[in-house]
Amino acid sequence: MAEQELVTIEINGIELQVPKGEMIIESAKRIGVDIPFFCYHPRLGKGQAANCRMCLVEAGTKQPDGSVRMMPKPQTSCTLPASQGLVVFTDTVAIQKARRGILEFLLINHPLDCPICDRGGECPLQNNTLFYGPGVSRFVEEKRHLPKAFPISDYVVLDRERCIHCARCTRFSQEISGDAQLDFLKRGADMMVSTFYDTEFTSRFSGNTIELCPVGALTSRVYRFRARPWDMKSQKSICTRCSNGCNIWLDYRPNRLVRVLGRENEAVNEEWTCDRGKFGHEYISSDRRLLSPLIRKDGKFVTASWVEAYQLIASRVRQAVQEHGAGSVGAIGGAHLSNEEAYVLQKLMRVAIGTNNIDHRLEPNQPRATDGLFGRFGVPFTQNAIADIEKAKTIFILGSELVDEQPIVFLRARKAWFRHGAKVVIAYPEVTETELRFDEPVVLRYREGTESTLVNGLLHLVLASGKAVTDGIAQGEVQALRETLREYTPEKVAEMTGVETERLREAADLLGEGTVILCGAKVRNHPRYAETVHALANLTILTGNADRENGGLNILLPEVNSHGAADMGVLPDVLPGYARVDDDAARQRIEGLWEEKLPAEPGMSTQAMLEAAARGQMQVLYIIGEDIAQKYHDTELAQRALESAGLVVVQDLFLTETAQYADVVLPAASVAEKEGTFTNTERRVQRFWKAFNSPSPDVKSDLSIFTELAVYLGKSIPVFSAEQVMDEIGQVFPAYAACRYDNMPAEGVRVQASAVPSPQLVPVQTEVPAV
Repeated sequence: MAEQELVTIEINGIELQVPKGEMIIESAKRIGVDIPFFCYHPRLGKGQAANCRMCLVEAGTKQPDGSVRMMPKPQTSCTLPASQGLVVFTDTVAIQKARRGILEFLLINHPLDCPICDRGGECPLQNNTLFYGPGVSRFVEEKRHLPKAFPISDYVVLDRERCIHCARCTRFSQEISGDAQLDFLKRGADMMVSTFYDTEFTSRFSGNTIELCPVGALTSRVYRFRARPWDMKSQKSICTRCSNGCNIWLDYRPNRLVRVLGRENEAVNEEWTCDRGKFGHEYISSDRRLLSPLIRKDGKFVTASWVEAYQLIASRVRQAVQEHGAGSVGAIGGAHLSNEEAYVLQKLMRVAIGTNNIDHRLEPNQPRATDGLFGRFGVPFTQNAIADIEKAKTIFILGSELVDEQPIVFLRARKAWFRHGAKVVIAYPEVTETELRFDEPVVLRYREGTESTLVNGLLHLVLASGKAVTDGIAQGEVQALRETLREYTPEKVAEMTGVETERLREAADLLGEGTVILCGAKVRNHPRYAETVHALANLTILTGNADRENGGLNILLPEVNSHGAADMGVLPDVLPGYARVDDDAARQRIEGLWEEKLPAEPGMSTQAMLEAAARGQMQVLYIIGEDIAQKYHDTELAQRALESAGLVVVQDLFLTETAQYADVVLPAASVAEKEGTFTNTERRVQRFWKAFNSPSPDVKSDLSIFTELAVYLGKSIPVFSAEQVMDEIGQVFPAYAACRYDNMPAEGVRVQASAVPSPQLVPVQTEVPAV
């Protein structure tokens, strides 16, 4: 990347060097000069609106003789780019007068209802008025009256009288989220922000407009009248609603969550959150939380002590192992646990019980952990960082309703298109909301199940075009792939997939160096997952993206710690670090570290455990943080398994549908009541911190439950904190050695890819499902 050209400027007599073209409002921050503003935001669009006029400065250009030729009028610092010799004054008498005038003008019609406004105490208009504005108002006429405080969605309340027309919310809606649901109607004194004909504000990112609004015109229905900023404390945390790992603030009063705000992390979510993340953490302070262990007696749940619960579980586990073998015990869960908890869970199962029957996956497809990408690129699921997506030249979205499955990844993809002109190819069996957020993407509407055939068809065209990157690849491999792909002509692929030949050619023309491939649920759950991933890996290699910052293959995961659970070995066939359980050398290395003998036979997947339980072959089924009775893809199988298992232990925050089948229910702490780390879909390990105590002394963290249960099973797992567990993880899985708490940077740590030889091509002969 080319180095930025620096220019020398002067602000208030202080000389400094800044990147050429940087807006003066940002340059001033470098020397601690605060320029007030309302409409400016560094992340909004390709330019700034400059319509509030609050950030005015006086500016001129230094002449060869040392004099300064001033511009005739004040300039908006949010649109004034730094150039060589620019001289800026931010606090002259003229500027002070201009600021007072702007504030007086805004306050003419602004209702002075600060005591009842949810923005009070953190309101830029309030703060700027106190700091820069007039002490009294000269306006004595009646103020303008507009509709006040009416809901425009389930989450957002609009007060039109408070609006100062800064256009932050409308620009976010049009430029960032792309749904364009907010805009200004009418002109002059009648101008107001609105949805189209006052329809519902249905954006998936509406909560961001609340945070962007500088005056309380848009406020939260969830937070409305609940607290003042000075009444609350804040704690840094990570959103748990998907695998993006957005950074958030938890604002709380004693032991009760009040609201969630976006927290800045340039590497992940910048500062945005989706509504699922912003408004979806109310469960933490729900009155329906479990408060103590429950044991089923005579068909009914009764409150029990932890000692009673542990003793019952331990006795039944020992009985099952003695009479039926360790393979009759299994655990399902882990994708919602922290890395530290997931690590201790699999250690509990393997060391204390002696089984590899452990799995965190609930989706229909549950392949071997090392299938697909791991042997090709040294990563199990994703090559690219989330932030690198915006550098792509082409974004290929395959089998994903991206805006729903991966909201923040979607925002990065849209930013690549909107800001940097990236081309977009979307392949999905149905019309998606995602494709409506881009102008004229290339859409491949294929028949579900033909993903790998579609990819082979694109590969055929890439090879035929002569633009395939084959440097460093054995010609024998290239020729073998050509032979395999010979029959995948556009006409044949169109017949097999239902995609028009013109669209296939158009998409193939866009695939080249700088292509980021984003794969979602349709790929993850393909019955022939490995086949599809190998075909995609071939496409990645031949387009020159096997090892590029702005190109690569990414299998995006579903849950907050799906990646971390896999890394920690919450899988039936691998140990932490993807060491196969049947690899003697790898297993023995970990046995040496743990000083314990480990089972060498791969265990059962979630599907296999449920099938065995339904046949009455699972004596103990331990379910952690998963409501399989409602959320498993085959709910009928899950319910039969729960009915037929010998002992069902459920560890959760609530008495879920699954817990209704349980013999023992263990109350677990929420993410706000413990500390640890999650690994997001891009392999980034990030910390979260404890905000407040659990609703009851009898609610324990999952880490405490696992370590205490191990003692009752006759094995000690001597850990006393999440930090201590992470230190051990770094020894077992060296890629996590950089994730120690004492040196983890604020943006987190991306787990490094494993070293692999030069990527090789793997010919894939696809099988087309019957139509």
